[in-house]
Amino acid sequence: MSHREPLTPSSLPGPVWVVSPHPDDEALGCGGLIAALSGAGQEVWVLLLSDGGLSHPNSQTYPRERLAGARLAEWRAGLAELGVPGARTRALGLPDGELHACAGAIAGGALAAFREAPPGTLLLPWARDPHPDHRAAWAPLLSAARAFPAVRRLAYTVWLEERGESADHPRPGETRPLTLDVRPWLAPKRRAILAHRTQLGLIADDPHGFTLPATLVERALSGTETYHEVLTQEVPA
Repeated sequence: MSHREPLTPSSLPGPVWVVSPHPDDEALGCGGLIAALSGAGQEVWVLLLSDGGLSHPNSQTYPRERLAGARLAEWRAGLAELGVPGARTRALGLPDGELHACAGAIAGGALAAFREAPPGTLLLPWARDPHPDHRAAWAPLLSAARAFPAVRRLAYTVWLEERGESADHPRPGETRPLTLDVRPWLAPKRRAILAHRTQLGLIADDPHGFTLPATLVERALSGTETYHEVLTQEVPA
């Protein structure tokens, strides 16, 4: 395992932008850091890429439009627990599960959002995090970030530890590993995760619908978050 340097939240230049492919990714992957930054008075903005509407495709009680609306509300409620007001959230509403076909919309939407508050730090899902939407977001987001040459780029992971293979992990020269002790902010992080009720068993009429694995939630609340500071633009998804 690569040596991980401690991350000091106060060292991150602001504004800080967090990009989430789906509602709940930011709570799971970097909820502790968001809470720490918000508590310190840092300006945090969050951009949501997809509508999150694919998690329960066979539900009759939550057809896609209702599910997308519920997930957007959960996302904003979770972020409020982390200290991010609704006025500093932006949502592109792109189709869940189809971000591979939305590169232009991601890049353009992210650039427009970032220009509202030019980022000093960008948190985005890791290039090879084992979810196709996460991987699809990587290149368009880095493209948008090029308009802000001084921005620090930190990748967070959601599925890498549970589902990743060795080739999915950062390679030498790609990133600088960082770790953050988030135990002081576990309570708001837990509340933010629990806000995503549609992903935690609320929807009962789609037995094949998605539910966050207990192992993933347990790891997210273990007290440590890992980041990978991007050192080069040439990181393949």
